Amino acid sequence: MTWQVLWEPAALNSAAGHLKGDPNSVDTLLRAADRLAQDERPEGSHAWGAEHRRSHRAPWRILCRIDPQTRTLHIEHVGRTAA
Repeated sequence: MTWQVLWEPAALNSAAGHLKGDPNSVDTLLRAADRLAQDERPEGSHAWGAEHRRSHRAPWRILCRIDPQTRTLHIEHVGRTAA
């Protein structure tokens, strides 16, 4: 069963801010977020408190809150890694 992935406005704005300068990596980020609908705890992700997961994909880190009752992932923060 799939999960619904919702972007919080701050996370979406952060990703959009990189669109002009690095559209290919933003595309990588969006594809990684889409894959969360099939696997809310992908290999390499880590618990970040009781309700959150953090994962790294290419030059991005994604922080999402998991709501198991509604099967919804809320992407709350995205950021560039130092690499």
